[in-house]
Amino acid sequence: MTGSSFGKTTQGKTIELVALSAAFVPVAAALHAQGFEDCWDEDALLRLLDVPGAFGLLAFQPGESAQNGADIPLGFVLIQAVVDEAEINTIVVAPSARGMGVAKKLIAGAEKRLRAEGVTRMLLEVAIDNDPALKLYQGYGFNKVGHRKGYYDRHDGRKVDALVLEHVFAQDGSNG
Repeated sequence: MTGSSFGKTTQGKTIELVALSAAFVPVAAALHAQGFEDCWDEDALLRLLDVPGAFGLLAFQPGESAQNGADIPLGFVLIQAVVDEAEINTIVVAPSARGMGVAKKLIAGAEKRLRAEGVTRMLLEVAIDNDPALKLYQGYGFNKVGHRKGYYDRHDGRKVDALVLEHVFAQDGSNG
C-alpha cells in the first residue's frame, strides 16, 4: 500500500491484502478509531503485533495509477495463533467500505495463512448487539461456543454480553 488516504470507496473495485507491518500501524490505528468506542492506539497495536504468533492483514483499494492516486485503506484484522488455534483479536472495516466484502476477504486471507501454519480453528468474541458482524460470522461458518455476560463496557455505562464464536476449518480448504 503506497498511500494513506481515507477517501470514498467504490463498489466493484479491487480489494487487496498486505501484511500489517509496523509501517502501516498508523493507518490501522486510524481505522480502529472509526470502528470502536474503545479503540486501540498505535502503541497497543505494535505491542499486539509483537506477540509470538501474532500477525495482521490490511485490506486496501489500490489507487488509480494513471492519476497517481493514493491507495485507500479499507480495514484490517489482527490475529494471534497458538499451536493449532487462532483468535481474531480485532477486525474493523472503514464505514465507507462496509458491505463491500472487506471483512470476508480479511477472514479468508487470515484462514489461508493459518491453514499453512497448521491451525485448524479460529475463535473470536463479538458483542451480541453487533448484528452486521454476527451476520458476517454466521455466513462464514462460525458457530457459538460460549457466552460472556457483561463482557463489553459501553461509554454510556451499559454492559453488553459477548458471544464466543468458533470456525473449524473444513478439511477440503473451503470455508463454512
